[in-house]
Amino acid sequence: MPELPEVETIKRELEEIIIDKEINQVKVHLPRAFENKNNIDISGKIESISRIGKYLLINIKDKCTLIIHLRMTGKLIYLENGENLPQKHVSVILYFKENDCLIFRDIRTFGKIEVLPYKTELSTIKKIGLDALCEKFTFIYFSAICETKQIPIKNLLLDQTLIAGIGNIYAQEILFYAKISPERLANSLNKTELKRIYKYISIILNLAIQHNGTSISDFRRVDDKTGEFQNFLKVYGKKVCTACGRDLCKIKLGGRGTTYCSYCQR
Repeated sequence: MPELPEVETIKRELEEIIIDKEINQVKVHLPRAFENKNNIDISGKIESISRIGKYLLINIKDKCTLIIHLRMTGKLIYLENGENLPQKHVSVILYFKENDCLIFRDIRTFGKIEVLPYKTELSTIKKIGLDALCEKFTFIYFSAICETKQIPIKNLLLDQTLIAGIGNIYAQEILFYAKISPERLANSLNKTELKRIYKYISIILNLAIQHNGTSISDFRRVDDKTGEFQNFLKVYGKKVCTACGRDLCKIKLGGRGTTYCSYCQR
């Protein structure tokens, strides 16, 4: 957390606010959260913003690319002026010429901003699979992955080296809608079952984006407002199945808490 829908929400909001703004100062409050091994000058105009999986990429024209990974509790907060800055958990502040700023705030301090040469391809520095919503993520690609993996399907959905962007919340929701047990081995699923999972990957992620992501604890949008998709969750954090009324099962898979309905999900 944040997962693909939350990072996409942040990307879209930032595109409306900071494109063409010029960075003129950077203040690093937590050195390990800001990695600039090549000592690249990051002052300059923000040209574009993109997303791959859970990573946000900000391109500063002809200068560098900022690769931001929010991890568990990272937030990007935009303020129109330099006043009323948060007093705690601020890792990095990017100041713009207009005296507004973008704050990287992270309570648990696992998040990071990496400064890399202009338009660096993420795949050249990170072992990352195809983005779950990109055009290349086809059913053929998805089924080929599943056919070769003798691991629980939920673990496969969470493996960022295979599919980028799906986290614990959305993996549980996708499998609930697809009526597939999270414990099923990926290579045991037939074509019909795989098609249901593939279908709901797109449906659930896009629906979450429409509702500006899920705010369970820490996620906030760039204006510090919450998302709304938590109001539509069917299984994550629930005790009773919203479809059949039976008690939900709670297990651990790959070290992650997992909730599902043993009656509806087979």
